[in-house]
Amino acid sequence: MSRFIWLIRREIWEHKAIWVVPAIVLVCLLLAFMTGNVHLGPIGTMNAATPFGALPLEKQTKLLLLVYGGLALVVFMVLGIVGFFYSLDSLYADRRDRSVLFWKSLPLSDAETVLSKFAVAVVVIPLIATLGALLAQLMVAAGGAAMLELAGASGRIMWQPEALLGGMAVAVLWCITAVLWYSPVVAYLMLASAWAPKGPFLWAVLPPVAISVFESVVLGSKYAGTFFVYRLAGLYRLLDTGERSVSGDAETKIHLSDIDLLGSLRDFYGSADLWLGVVAAGLLLAATVWVRRYRDETT
Repeated sequence: MSRFIWLIRREIWEHKAIWVVPAIVLVCLLLAFMTGNVHLGPIGTMNAATPFGALPLEKQTKLLLLVYGGLALVVFMVLGIVGFFYSLDSLYADRRDRSVLFWKSLPLSDAETVLSKFAVAVVVIPLIATLGALLAQLMVAAGGAAMLELAGASGRIMWQPEALLGGMAVAVLWCITAVLWYSPVVAYLMLASAWAPKGPFLWAVLPPVAISVFESVVLGSKYAGTFFVYRLAGLYRLLDTGERSVSGDAETKIHLSDIDLLGSLRDFYGSADLWLGVVAAGLLLAATVWVRRYRDETT
């Protein structure tokens, strides 16, 4: 176990973007609040005359829950980009600088190496994203409360336990769900990283694009393209409310406040697509270990 932890620490040392990027996001958010460039919509100027202030406390709390949950989503999307490029470069980088020959000379199995890199992508990066989301939520709560106090309204609404703790719970659950949903994507990117002689990005992107185009042109159907898009964006259907308007009227906000984020997540865990993806991730990881073990690293 100590050897596995050492491998994970090595990945964090060599890929500083894993912790530098969320730090930059938090610093930018802090600077935005300090310079007054953050606007929380009607929440930022809440009073009895605004649609938000006219809503019952329960609906105000639900809207704040969406604000905190949406903030976590932004942090996850940023770290998701980091995770994408990390997975794509994780095994190819060792071959590019020939350090793979050194690592293979050590008493480390290919399975340990691949699984440690997979753990960084699906455990370490999501954990850092979750911590960053929680800190961002606390910063927005403090900054929003200060904005409300300066506007002559009470800032206590920003610290409602149901909203703040609920937003934190949504961030944690979203993190776990994203890890499970995107695990086959991460495993596929690592397989491309282990296989590609050059340009792992092209080796990862061109096959699904080619399959989609071939099916569309030759067969006249779009099942493959629909599947690929669904696998990449399927998690975000949790946010589909049927409402595309985000105008300032109270009626739209009442519809928005009816979203049940936690209920949507529960339904998501009952989907067969989620668990079939986890199985596919295991198969893709086994293929990645096999490719790394038998690939000629001298070419």
